[in-house]
Amino acid sequence: MKETKFIEQNKEKWLKFEQLLRLNKRDPDKLSDLFIQITDDLSYARTNYPNRSIRVYLNNLAQQLFYNIYKNKKESRNKFVNFWKEELPSVVFYCRYELFTALVVFLLAFAIGVLSSVYDPEFARSILGDSYVDMTINNIEDGDPMGVYKSSNEVDMFLSITLNNVRVAFLTFITGILASLGAIIVLVYNGIMVGTFQFFFIERGLGVESFLSIWLHGTLEISSIVIAGAAGIVLGKGFVFPGTHSRIRAFQLSARRGLKLLIGIVPILVFAALIESFVTRYTELPDMVKLTLILVSLFFMVFYFVWVPFSKHRNGTLQPLRETRLQSRNLKVPTLEGKIRKVNEIFRDAVLIYQRIVKPYFKSAILLTLVYLAGAAFVLREPIGNSLIYVDSWFFKKLSFLIDYQEYPALFFVNLLFLAGIVYLTLLRFPKYHAIKLSKQRALIAGLFASFLINMPFFINGFFSFFFWVLIMPMALFCTFIYLKEQISLGSAISRVSGLWKETLGRALGLYALLLFIGFTFFVLTDTPFFAFYMEFIQANFVLDPETTYHIGLVINGLVMTLGLAMVIPFFLLGFSIQYYTLVEIKEAVWLKEQISNFGKRKDV
Repeated sequence: MKETKFIEQNKEKWLKFEQLLRLNKRDPDKLSDLFIQITDDLSYARTNYPNRSIRVYLNNLAQQLFYNIYKNKKESRNKFVNFWKEELPSVVFYCRYELFTALVVFLLAFAIGVLSSVYDPEFARSILGDSYVDMTINNIEDGDPMGVYKSSNEVDMFLSITLNNVRVAFLTFITGILASLGAIIVLVYNGIMVGTFQFFFIERGLGVESFLSIWLHGTLEISSIVIAGAAGIVLGKGFVFPGTHSRIRAFQLSARRGLKLLIGIVPILVFAALIESFVTRYTELPDMVKLTLILVSLFFMVFYFVWVPFSKHRNGTLQPLRETRLQSRNLKVPTLEGKIRKVNEIFRDAVLIYQRIVKPYFKSAILLTLVYLAGAAFVLREPIGNSLIYVDSWFFKKLSFLIDYQEYPALFFVNLLFLAGIVYLTLLRFPKYHAIKLSKQRALIAGLFASFLINMPFFINGFFSFFFWVLIMPMALFCTFIYLKEQISLGSAISRVSGLWKETLGRALGLYALLLFIGFTFFVLTDTPFFAFYMEFIQANFVLDPETTYHIGLVINGLVMTLGLAMVIPFFLLGFSIQYYTLVEIKEAVWLKEQISNFGKRKDV
């Protein structure tokens, strides 16, 4: 049978099937009958028209059905249980060498801390700081050596310790991206600090008391940091030693394994913070109670992270890693239209496209960064002279000076042009990767519009400015892309976003959370000790006065921070533009409609 005749005979049935998919309430029997017919037609098309569009159309129609069946299916609770019962022990076993390496590094660093304290009485001050040492000495003289654990109320202490523990674990993991060296450096630092802290009490005759207090929560906390270090080593190892995979593919696989290890220790860190905040402060507890809790914590860590993985390996029940079955992907630029993607697929395709644009975009980003720094330096010339921006401050503290519109309103216009320039260059130079056609004028308007919305929240003081920024950013970038893609007004673009998100908000938020994680990861990396080494390098190799050294460091910090923003924002825009096509296909089946309207006009060749 010719293709045109096959289409004419079945066109009405396919249209009815598509209409049924768009209904909120569907007749399951009718849907089942039509699905059987569609799959039969698809099988026939695959056999007789393997290279024709009809096969593609029927395949996509079947995909639409599968999405509608499974999109509202609740995730089985067994998936959550399976992660802790099967998947995490498997990852631990396959990463056993990295875990052993992390443990050895930490123990050696711990020994270095102890030995250094033995031979240098002032070593503790250089590691723990004068204020902390003086406070602890005062507590010892007052008869309460562990008074530091009583310095604040339980709830505040729990929240601050939890955030700090998770931050340290995340920092230890993510610095592994630096060929695993970053994770090792953080492990060494933490090991030396713990060893120094422990010996500080031992040399004052408080070894037993300090041990029973510190390791009450430290057994879980320190063990988790060691595991986070192992996760960082795993992360870097995939990039340095790719094996049979491409370097990028090997890095993806190692990142998945390392991230699973990191996720596995988060509940443990929270529980450790709970013990430190609500139990450790009660130093008058009987020693036997403290020792029992320490041994129970140690038993749990050894049982779950050592005995369970090796036991499963011995009896043959160890679950194989799913990543090892994945083949290297074809790195061709994906087709955006006509496909429904999951969040992880959108992220994957955004990475593939980003790899194509990052090299040609980088030169423009450097130029834009230098122009921006010149403008920001001019506006902030007085506060910089008064040392209001510190070289060693955390990223968000430094960033807060660049968005202080109440004090320096001129910064709004500098930031507006900078962000608009990023959006403009990304869209104008690489329209084929967004599957759009646009003019310079519309690209400029889109860039200014997105930049205006994203910068507006910073006219609000304090935490709420960042809160509103997080809410507005996806809306601004989505509106920008829709404005360009659909050639509609900005007001219509805003309404269009609301319509697309109405039934697919979960997907949009899922992608946004993933993109925020990537952005936050970079910003954390810019403030690791590894990135502070350039200051020591400058001071060691050049004879400069303190003021000149400060300003050199300030320029380098500003360059890293601003260039990072310039490189991260296009990735956000790519992710949202790819997701646009998925949301449109889910809600309106635009591509399917176009295929149907064209099939009747095709002539068989």
